[in-house]
Amino acid sequence: MIDCYPMDLAERQLFLTRLPHFRPLSRKLVERIAQATTVRDLDIDQALISEGQPANSFFAVVSGRIRVYRIAADGHEQVLHHVHDGQSFAEPALLSMGRYPAHARAVVASKVLEIGGQAFVSLVHGEPGVATAMIGSLCMWLVRMAERVEELSIASAPARLAHYLLALPASPGAEHLEVDLPMTKKDLAAHLAITPETLSRLLRRWQDAGVIENRQRSIVVLDSRVLVGIADRLEDSGP
Repeated sequence: MIDCYPMDLAERQLFLTRLPHFRPLSRKLVERIAQATTVRDLDIDQALISEGQPANSFFAVVSGRIRVYRIAADGHEQVLHHVHDGQSFAEPALLSMGRYPAHARAVVASKVLEIGGQAFVSLVHGEPGVATAMIGSLCMWLVRMAERVEELSIASAPARLAHYLLALPASPGAEHLEVDLPMTKKDLAAHLAITPETLSRLLRRWQDAGVIENRQRSIVVLDSRVLVGIADRLEDSGP
């Protein structure tokens, strides 16, 4: 198992106040929610939940990264989301679906706060502030899903990749902008619904064309105008 520091009640309460949907709640309410939490420490690639499993909780990532995915009929993994520090997931499963609609697994060693159980459900039904907070959380997930659908609806693999790279935060390098990849290239391929071979071929093509410099865990953007043009195209026509 990974070597993780324990989180006492006060630390769990402090973490909950940093989640957007719990920020408006009173200290007393957040403390009651914290009492309905459990800390889960996960090794790399350790499963957290499985599709179809009864949903008794939702989760928030304290540190690390969680991959939420489904298995397609052909056996391939379809990545729905990567959930990062300070983000929550599976609220709809707890509040309305009754079962988890997807698998979730740790991408790296992770610490997750499990929030749920009958005590939390009772708070949702009995405290208007908690119910309002959860509605806000569901709305945030709806926005995330809409963005994900838009991302995957882009027809060509080059456009999806270019769109993704342009959306990442960039830091100024010596001469050009550099974007750090928040996941391995294998995970990035799954996230974009393309094969690792297609991703490697695109990155190699763009590097040969002088559009990017492909590094181990980052991409240096040498010509952002070309990337913008690729992102705006639906067909695989360049460079």
